[in-house]
Amino acid sequence: MQIVNKTLAEEQHLIKLIMGTKEEPHMVKVNSKLQLEKVLELEELLRRYKDVFAWTYKDLKGIPPKLIQHKIELDITIPPV
Repeated sequence: MQIVNKTLAEEQHLIKLIMGTKEEPHMVKVNSKLQLEKVLELEELLRRYKDVFAWTYKDLKGIPPKLIQHKIELDITIPPV
């Protein structure tokens, strides 16, 4: 089901709003149970202030990568399952 620039993922009960460009698609997921009028209002608000959001790690200026990246320590002596 397509609604303008929005794709409804019925199995997840989400509406995916594409806020970026084709080259850099910034996506926001919204509950599909929200009234269409409210979804459109929210989309307008998000578009108006989209420069406020950090869409990538590069957008988090002044924050050390160690704070935002996680690492899973694995014991190399144990074979993967």
